[in-house]
Amino acid sequence: MKKIATFVVVLFASMACLMIALNYISYESEAATDTVDLEINVQEYLSFSITSGDAINFGNFNPGTPICSNTATVASVTTNAANGYTLGLHDGSATNSAMSKGGLGSVYIPDYAGTIASPTTWTGTGLGVTNWAADTSKNTTRWGAGSTVCDALNEYAGVPETATTGHTVTGFHSGADTSSWGWKIDAPDTQETGSYEGTVTFTATGVIS
Repeated sequence: MKKIATFVVVLFASMACLMIALNYISYESEAATDTVDLEINVQEYLSFSITSGDAINFGNFNPGTPICSNTATVASVTTNAANGYTLGLHDGSATNSAMSKGGLGSVYIPDYAGTIASPTTWTGTGLGVTNWAADTSKNTTRWGAGSTVCDALNEYAGVPETATTGHTVTGFHSGADTSSWGWKIDAPDTQETGSYEGTVTFTATGVIS
């Protein structure tokens, strides 16, 4: 009887251990993994404005005495373009500046002789523009070493008829990026008297490739 009782006790103990083991196995977690691929195509954003100097008034002047405006035109560009941006300008006038008498398009003040590709220090007559400062990449080889709006080291160009790049920023640039432009004017002593006016257009273009 003792042997039977002992066997029964051992049997129950073994069954209890087996049940515990089975219970543990049945509640043990299993893990598996997989992946999710994410993709997005970020589109270009560009914001451009003339933040100051969007109206330049030279006032009265005597032909033969150049006037440099102390008011700078500041162009501000914000873009996420990976390769920067270009800033061009034009006036739509083929052989003269945009400034015509009474804005009527018949009698003009001439363009300054320097070009966007090859500006010069001031030596003649006409309407000229210069890029005297920039947050990023001012081209001193083109626009001269001037650092103020009417600096004698500034170099000037006549404003072209069609959009021509005057300032280039390469590479991604975070936040607003500004360039500062100056204006200078003179006319020959044969220039007809009167009030002259005109418009110059700036165009910012993102470079994404």
